[in-house]
Amino acid sequence: MVMHWALAITNSCNGLTYVTRFSCDIFGFYVAFIYLQKGIQVLTRQWAAGGEAAYLSITVALLVLMTAYLCGALGGTSLFRRNVRIFIEDYGTPLTIIFFTGFVHIGRMADVNLQTLPTTKAFFPTKDRGWFIHFWDIDVSDVFIAIPFAVLLTILFYFDHNGKF
Repeated sequence: MVMHWALAITNSCNGLTYVTRFSCDIFGFYVAFIYLQKGIQVLTRQWAAGGEAAYLSITVALLVLMTAYLCGALGGTSLFRRNVRIFIEDYGTPLTIIFFTGFVHIGRMADVNLQTLPTTKAFFPTKDRGWFIHFWDIDVSDVFIAIPFAVLLTILFYFDHNGKF
């Protein structure tokens, strides 16, 4: 948190105007690749629930991919008025996810036993502890052990924030 404040106070986001955006693009590729790998991992786990679940999952995944891609590509065409194209380009992907989340519960697809991600109670920590961290009980050595990880997270946050343009 202290490092994030330091970035904000020094207006470090302007620093990327003087250097290449290659690092932001690499970070974006890294995030996309992680999502792709996790998506393939979830799809392969559907075979444990049966062939129907696997084929439905693969079909829905391909439909989501094609629909989201078309929504993004629509911004460069002249099919609709400019405001409509911008809306579809900006909000097409999240609306696609919302639609296809409910899509699998329509008709015969509702009877397919799809595996879901494990979840816990809403607004509850996964470990058996409270939300508040008692920082006065933390050893000083643990703080210095955490600093390299905090620097790494700050760099990731910095690139993620600057990669949104």
